[in-house]
Amino acid sequence: MTVYVVGLDGADWSLLRDGMDAGEFPGFARVADEGVTGNLESTLPPITFPAWKCYSTGKNPGKLGVYEWFGYDREEQSITTNDSSNFRSREYWDVLADHGVTPAVVNMPTTHPPNTDDGVLTVAGSPASERGEFTKPTSLKSELLDAVPNYRTKPDLVLDEATPEELTSEATTLADQRFDAAEWFADEKNCDLVHLTVFVTDTVQHRLWDHPEKIQELYGRIDARLTALLEREDTETVFLMSDHGFTEIDETFLVNQWLKKRGDLAVGDAGGRNALASVGITRERLKRGVDRLGLVNLAQALIPESLQRFFPSESGRLAIQDAPIDWTETKAISLGRGPIYLNDAAFESDAARAAYRNSLAEALSSLETPDGDPVAAAVHRPDDIYSGDLYRTPDLVVEYATGVDAPEAIGGSVFGERTEWLATHRRQGIFGAWGDGFGSGRFDCTLYDLAPTILHWFGAPVPTDIDGKVQRAILIGEPQQRSVQEGPETATAGGGETAGEEVEETLRDLGYMD
Repeated sequence: MTVYVVGLDGADWSLLRDGMDAGEFPGFARVADEGVTGNLESTLPPITFPAWKCYSTGKNPGKLGVYEWFGYDREEQSITTNDSSNFRSREYWDVLADHGVTPAVVNMPTTHPPNTDDGVLTVAGSPASERGEFTKPTSLKSELLDAVPNYRTKPDLVLDEATPEELTSEATTLADQRFDAAEWFADEKNCDLVHLTVFVTDTVQHRLWDHPEKIQELYGRIDARLTALLEREDTETVFLMSDHGFTEIDETFLVNQWLKKRGDLAVGDAGGRNALASVGITRERLKRGVDRLGLVNLAQALIPESLQRFFPSESGRLAIQDAPIDWTETKAISLGRGPIYLNDAAFESDAARAAYRNSLAEALSSLETPDGDPVAAAVHRPDDIYSGDLYRTPDLVVEYATGVDAPEAIGGSVFGERTEWLATHRRQGIFGAWGDGFGSGRFDCTLYDLAPTILHWFGAPVPTDIDGKVQRAILIGEPQQRSVQEGPETATAGGGETAGEEVEETLRDLGYMD
């Protein structure tokens, strides 16, 4: 028998309810009618990195040492890109493997490079590439590609140039491949637990929010696969979850441009990029040429990210990671949608640094959009929302108001810039549990609660350093009656194989970087 965890990146009940009520999504409706469903509160910020690892470890970012796709090395005054090696914890499937359970993980972001423990069959998710090694053990790659021909880790498209029809078709193919892989693990590898993530839902929602029929088309296909999964003879339990929810963008706020205008962030001359832009040579133009020639995969394989980033963007914006930052004149920088880091070298004393942090927090808290709405719902000190070692922690974490998107790019206007994204993340995602050992009704929980609840369901010990709780209220029968067994902590120092430039290449393709 198999437990399936179906992860849908960015899934939001607002995208599913109408189809469920109309009978168009019978799989989702069955989980809701026969099982437990509710909202799943994500972490802060509600971003793929680190949200998926918060789910799989049951821990907050302060214990993981990762707060967004990017980090800041204070000693080197440099921006770093996170991958699986940066997370400082084992995951719940590692614990299950210790106790005789055979788990498989398919396409979960944050698992590349695949640094899971031995005994966990892993097909890494974004930013992995099927052109390289993306499975553990490595021998699994050839078996997977035989079982699921043409398996791809990400869209074989230039996303900025794809039509809604092309993107939806590609997304449907990728979703099918995730379910195909999950069922293959159950059938051929006798896995007791299979986690699968459909990440492309996030991509489609960001870019096709103004084409709701295309989003519904994709979810219609996912529902068909979910329906089939519920009817499989081996299916014992199905968990349904997302790492965050989704909402329309009402306002774009370029926080680094705001810091620059305040005199808190200094950027030097763009040099050769300006010269290339003046003669019409841009990254977008090169991508269009590659797309027309049908050479997307080849170009990604042959052109390193370090060369791609040299070309300017048609928008005039520049990813802060590519900007020539003058650290001698910079006090603060925002990396991603929430974390803000202070440059320690810019302050003569701890008192001066603390005073600046307070004034910056107050400025962000009182900042309004051109329409008079708050930019931030709250501005947090990390130790107010995180616990643990707070390794490489930011100095402030901005919880942006619902509908405010705050990319890290610099250039253009502080407010009102148009990007390829039409929708952004919100904190409330989806949760469902159906099958043996689970009751029915509505129940809200947090992203941190899934790992301990799944461990307890299997009869495995729950690590004492997990933040989430075993949600006994949704359990029935023996799992509900059994006492929770405590286990050893799962903290690590991180480490393992690193991904290199693949991360930034993927983030740029997906629109997380200009």
